[in-house]
Amino acid sequence: MSQVRATVRLQLHAGFTLRDVAAQLDYYASLGVSHLYLSPIASAVPGSTHGYDVVDPARVNPEIGGEEALRELSTRARGHGLGLVLDIVPNHMAAHPLNDRWWDVLRLGRRSAHAHWFDIDWRALLSAGKVVLPVLDRPLAEALDEGLLRLQPGPDGNPELLHYETRLPLQPGSWPATDVEGWCARLNAEASVQDPEWSALLAAQAWLPVWWRHGDDRLNYRRFFTITSLVALQVQQPDVFAAVHELPLRLVREGVLDGLRVDHVDGLADPAAYLQRLRVELDAAGEGRQRPLLWVEKILAPGERLPDDWQCDGTTGYDFMDEVSGWLHDENGLQPLTRHWQELACRSGDFLREERQARREVLRLGLRSEFEALLTLLLCVDARETVCGQRIGGPLLQRALEAMLVHFPVYRTYATASQISDEDVRCWQQVLDTACRGEPPEVCAAAATIVRWVIDGPVSDRNGAIRAMLRRRLQQLSAPLNAKAVEDCAFYRHGVLVSRNEVGSRPDEFALTTDQFHERMQLRAARHPQALLATATHDHKRGEDARARLAVVSERPAWWQRQVRSFDRKANLLDLPVPPAEVRLVLWQGLVGSWPLDGAEPDWADFAGRIAAWQVKSVREAGLRSSWTHPDEDFEKQLQQFIEAALLSLEGRPLRKALEAAAEAIAPAGARNSLVQAALRMTVPGIPDLYQGGEGWDLSLVDPDNRRPVDYAQRRQWLSDQRPWLELLKQWQDGAVKARLVRELLQLRSERPALFAQGDYQPLACNRPVPMLAFSRGLGGERLIVAAARFTRRTPVTAGATLAAAHWRDARMQVPPGRYRNVLTGAALEVDDTPQRLRTLFDNSPLAIFSTW
Repeated sequence: MSQVRATVRLQLHAGFTLRDVAAQLDYYASLGVSHLYLSPIASAVPGSTHGYDVVDPARVNPEIGGEEALRELSTRARGHGLGLVLDIVPNHMAAHPLNDRWWDVLRLGRRSAHAHWFDIDWRALLSAGKVVLPVLDRPLAEALDEGLLRLQPGPDGNPELLHYETRLPLQPGSWPATDVEGWCARLNAEASVQDPEWSALLAAQAWLPVWWRHGDDRLNYRRFFTITSLVALQVQQPDVFAAVHELPLRLVREGVLDGLRVDHVDGLADPAAYLQRLRVELDAAGEGRQRPLLWVEKILAPGERLPDDWQCDGTTGYDFMDEVSGWLHDENGLQPLTRHWQELACRSGDFLREERQARREVLRLGLRSEFEALLTLLLCVDARETVCGQRIGGPLLQRALEAMLVHFPVYRTYATASQISDEDVRCWQQVLDTACRGEPPEVCAAAATIVRWVIDGPVSDRNGAIRAMLRRRLQQLSAPLNAKAVEDCAFYRHGVLVSRNEVGSRPDEFALTTDQFHERMQLRAARHPQALLATATHDHKRGEDARARLAVVSERPAWWQRQVRSFDRKANLLDLPVPPAEVRLVLWQGLVGSWPLDGAEPDWADFAGRIAAWQVKSVREAGLRSSWTHPDEDFEKQLQQFIEAALLSLEGRPLRKALEAAAEAIAPAGARNSLVQAALRMTVPGIPDLYQGGEGWDLSLVDPDNRRPVDYAQRRQWLSDQRPWLELLKQWQDGAVKARLVRELLQLRSERPALFAQGDYQPLACNRPVPMLAFSRGLGGERLIVAAARFTRRTPVTAGATLAAAHWRDARMQVPPGRYRNVLTGAALEVDDTPQRLRTLFDNSPLAIFSTW
């Protein structure tokens, strides 16, 4: 097992299998990564493009090649000096017929040996002790009367209920022992809600089918966010943990895998206990080799840190993605851009306000069943803890609970049945303080009582079990609420500058100062020096280079306002309805941020299709003009027609020219931002994680657009490109300059692994304020100097991605003495105690990176 120096995330599916990965091993070895970081490999729903809809956690998905292909990949990867790390899914499985455990629960109900696998509330109101399945396209009576529920023998000969593609098993003994086909045919012919045999048959089942529109109100199993096709696991159960982790732990034990990434750790009942067990078993599996690394997918709120008792090596890198992006944004642009959004979109421009409104809506709609279940639990606690005449009651508890969840500042807290940390107590007190502002006294009093029930502990009295469950349910609701309300709703309603609307970020935390960035990196070096450093993921809202380009708008708010007026005027020339302002302003940003400028003639029809698909998803996520549950097909069709006319028609030519000119005006500065972003990811404390294809420009949109095929032929050509660094900067459009930067820094990490793994992090200062940051990393006699420019918009566009010497205003920086080599140009540098001129160090580049030699 080799030391993990850098990873590359690869998305596996039937169109890009383990054998397809094997065909690129020589490329990735030449690029300089140490490990391939694979998306989930367990058997998933047929046709899955992501692998998170697992049906069998113990079997490698045959669609990606199966275990044989995985072992072949591992063997060949070792031959290239590469290892494998794996994304695992302990939080949920697919609610699908191929999931044998789920099928068994649907067949037998609570009597199933696997009933404890899934988080099902068998006592939920209106569930009749069954699994409520929101799978019908209309009410049950209509579906039955209209012949849309059919019986037929299944693959095992036992009868099943069919509704379009949905299959449901029947309870043993609920059908005749002989002539199953005849019985099915007879009941199909007599299908009616009034038929007593049909009524008796449905009543005998362990499931209750309901209209899908009732699902958010009636559902009685916990799911992944609001996705009813993904049922939550109770991985805290020992046998469930063992079954879910049998495959990855065996593969680590056998030397096939070198580390694990845990998906959505906040969905688990007790992340600390889970990680403690996994760490022990992972270490045992890897005994005698390099200790396997263990990362968690965790979104950290501003100021939040991973709990000290989590046995892991850090996060998967969303926090770094936020930090580096924040540093590239100009705080001075926030107010004018906010005013512009307020004036045109007629929305508040206050992200916190948008977030809280979205939280209310998600609680009342998408997560309604989870909220109602929690309220029922609160009523039980109220009945047990309070004298009858002093009980709070349902209406007041509901108002108080909603107020607290609307104001929750983090994904969740981590209290268990036996303990709650001081940090969690402070969080709940903060929730109480903020939730009660503006609320009447009775709601505040009820909220204070709920908080007391949560934080008073340890929970060991006669009501301990129910209060422990209250802690768990609250925490497992606040996490999906945050994700759905913030990332999947408010981000799409708040269009001040969408480059800050990214997973792991907050638009109201608009920018980061250089000192703040240095503080975060020093803290990272001290706490989690092996955490992943990401700038793009399979879940990002827009590609890393689209964000970097749009960051330039924060430097040029007045210019952007002029561009928007120009776009709007030219849009009005089209003989089509123009999208409303709040949609249009986000569309303009999306177009300018992702506008192709690589020098080749774009496939405009493909680009228009991608933009239209992204825009429809955006308006549905926002839930203002359309939504996933109530799509406005006429509005969406008009939107698509407008985009196609703007990008493809002759009448749209003036608008296209204006969009292209705007993109070209900021793209060179955006390219410099991109190079700086990539360089920092490669050089600060931590392990850089590339996202597939991100060696070149990544102007992708939200998934599934960010999971398109990678052009490996082009990337292989970049490896052999011999153009000098400055020439690549001048001809930045084709992406070769970014590929060169990535390769050179990965090769340096390969040559100096100890320096990057253990070297200190020391900020370097200049003799006068200039827009840049610089630091050194040292270990023994080895040293790395990194300096990076920001706010470079004043350099003429004709200079490409080079940086004008005027940017530095004759500033100087003290560099530790030594003999250095410029990593990007090869130039030698002798440094004594004399401060170095920045224009000399940077030499017309946005980056100055030197290593001792």
